[in-house]
Amino acid sequence: MWSAVMAPSEHQRILKVWILLFFVLHQVYCLLPAPQNVTIVSFNLEHKLIWSPGPGTPIFTHFRVQSYRKKKKQWVSLLNCSELSTGESCDLTTYFNNPHCYYFARVQAFIPDQESNWTSSKLFYPILDTILGPPVVECTSCGNCLLLQLSPPPSRGHHRQLEFFFSSYIVNVSRTRDKAQFVIRASSGKNLINYLEPGVEYCITVLPETNMNKAVVPSGPHCAYTSPVPVNTGTL
Repeated sequence: MWSAVMAPSEHQRILKVWILLFFVLHQVYCLLPAPQNVTIVSFNLEHKLIWSPGPGTPIFTHFRVQSYRKKKKQWVSLLNCSELSTGESCDLTTYFNNPHCYYFARVQAFIPDQESNWTSSKLFYPILDTILGPPVVECTSCGNCLLLQLSPPPSRGHHRQLEFFFSSYIVNVSRTRDKAQFVIRASSGKNLINYLEPGVEYCITVLPETNMNKAVVPSGPHCAYTSPVPVNTGTL
């Protein structure tokens, strides 16, 4: 009767074998190196996920991406990022379309019979983490003034939120001759800079003004001459 009962030492030996087998299979299954440097980069509410293959990743490896929305608390596979090659990125703009939500993304490397562990990005909050600018600037002369036309940069991102970000600007005006400068505030659309010296070149740079997001990029310099003083050609 007692011979049919497994001895404690025999039971422990079999348990150790199963545990060892589990870890061996786990290591084989996760043999591929996990992706590294998983980062969400965002400009003007256009987002994409980039990463680097882990050291030793085979050149024929593919990658799949999942996104996580904290409000829904679930990982979702992204169909257009389900079989990416090395060097490709994943466009997240349509998936991360609410600038006031928190998101994660993660990447996994895979080949037909193996896959890596997932590697996740940092928490991403579009309204604070996107980089804004530069704005679109047109500068033309209008006598002793300059006419500025200011607008948001082209983007596939959230249109209304971009209009809010680019509703007001800080404009730096510099006279080329002596670098004399002054600053004004402007809004989207047409703006006049009046009372300038005639026949002189001025250069302006424009910076979006926002209290919510400090990651802003100014425009490059845009230069124009004010109109020269009319010459009196009349005779005495």
